[in-house]
Parts: sequence; C-alpha cells; structure tokens
Amino acid sequence: MYHRFEDGRYPSTSTSKENFYSQLSFLKENNFKVLPIKKLIDFFYNKKPLPPRSVFITVDDAYKSFYNYAFPILKEFDYPFSIFLSTSFVEEEKKNDFMNWKMIKEIKENKGDILNHSHKHESFIKQTLEDVEEDILLARKILIKNLGEVEKIISYPYGESNESIQKIVKGLGYKIALSQHSSPISFTENKFNLPRFSINDEYGEIKRFKQIVNSRPMVFNFFEILNGEDNESLEIKFKTNFNPITINCFINDGTLFKEIDEELIKIKLTKLKKNKRYRLNCTTFKNKTLYWYGHMIIKEKEKFFF
Repeated sequence: MYHRFEDGRYPSTSTSKENFYSQLSFLKENNFKVLPIKKLIDFFYNKKPLPPRSVFITVDDAYKSFYNYAFPILKEFDYPFSIFLSTSFVEEEKKNDFMNWKMIKEIKENKGDILNHSHKHESFIKQTLEDVEEDILLARKILIKNLGEVEKIISYPYGESNESIQKIVKGLGYKIALSQHSSPISFTENKFNLPRFSINDEYGEIKRFKQIVNSRPMVFNFFEILNGEDNESLEIKFKTNFNPITINCFINDGTLFKEIDEELIKIKLTKLKKNKRYRLNCTTFKNKTLYWYGHMIIKEKEKFFF
C-alpha cells in the first residue's frame, strides 16, 4: 500500500521515485507476479490458486504525486495496480494535491483499477451505520458516473472498520475490503478486513521491502481476543504449528506481556489509550523464511474494535 510520492513533507506516507523504481525492479528481477486486485475475488470465492510469489500494488487517496511520479514507472514496468479513491477529493484546481477526472481516466486506461475509498474519507467507526452506507453508495454512484462500472472492492479510510461495518460492506455486494495492518494474505483471512503492508520512505528501504514480499502468512489453529476487566487491556490467545518460543510479538504503543502455556501463547496488552489505532505484529523464522501475522486494534473512546 502506497500513498504519496516524492513528497518530503510526509515521510511516513511518501515514497521517493528512486525507492519505488528499485522496489519494482526487485519484483521484476525475481519473477514476482504482480496481479490486479480482483484476482483475490477468484482466490477467495472460487478457490482459484494464485501463482507463487503473487503481489498486489495498491495506492490510497489518489494524490497528484502518484500521477506525476509513480504512474510513469508503473507504465514502464507494465504492472497492474489499484487506486482507492475518495470521490470528494477529486478536484480540477491545479494547486491542490489530488488528481482530476482526466488524470484518473488516463490511469484507468493504463492497467489502473479505480476503486471505492469512501466519499468523505472519514473514519467509518466514528459515523452512524446509516451514514457509512450512504457514504459508500454516494462514492460508488460518482465513480460509475465518471468511469463506468467499477469492481465492488473497497479500502476503508484509515483502515478502520468493525464487524457491523463489514456486514454493511458485504450487504452492499462488495466482495473484499482492505485495511491497513501489515501481514501477508492467507485463504483463512477475513475477506472484509484484508491486510496490506504500508510502504513509505520512513520504513521502505529495499531490505525491508524484500523481507515483506518474501514473507508468508502465519496461520493459527486457534485465536481469541478478550477484553480485559479494566477496559484498558486486551488478552489474546493463539496456537500455531510453529515453536511458540520462536514467535516474537510487538505493538506500536502500550505494553505487551507474552507467556507460553504449553503450546498456547498468551499475550496481554495494557495501557491502551483512547482514540488510537494499534497494530499487533507477530513474526517467526522457519528455514530462513519469515512468517508474519498482523492485526489492527482500535480503541475509540471506551470501546475496542478488533
């Protein structure tokens, strides 16, 4: 997942064209299969296997910097990609940061799928369910008006959703939905909360990129999340086929305690603050291959969403 390009104002969401070119070069030189995101629909619904070393390139928000810097590189490599567009951002003014419909139509004609990223780009979990549904429908109406029919695939603003929102998305006929937590995708994944690795200059050096695209999903035999009694902590339990001693887990804030009870791994997350997104990552190496599991946890006011 990418956002901006060549924009030094935002290193946490921007990628230089040099880094982007080196990343695509690595994919090409190592025979990765860069596929359109709609191939995941066949994967999940028709159990159609994906080629080994499959990668999907997605870009959120439709910044003009994508058109200026990344789009020419993607055309050079002849790779498919997806733009997740918040329709209220589309502007004809030359001085704004976002693409206009002429640019977006050109992208669609050059292997770029244009997909729903809401209309207003406001967190879905901070809105009523009625407003969320209305926002998704409005964005789709505007996309169809300007571009014709589009695939029913959506990316959540800020990657934030919960079970009720996922039910709305499914009820509207969407086949898959994407979040913003890091993990390779497995067949056992929640189709309406799919992970993506965020790529940027801050955490986008080629060594990390190689590790990401060569990683494999860590699949669980058992997984459970429970609210702590104090409403400031969570308890997570899981089992895998890996040696539990070799599994390391991290979170971007708060405090994490890990213990092992035979093959069951128990994690306690404490000091979780209100109105914050947490990303839990658990990894292990086996035969020099990195296995990775990621999960987004949101604490909105007094309530957890996971």
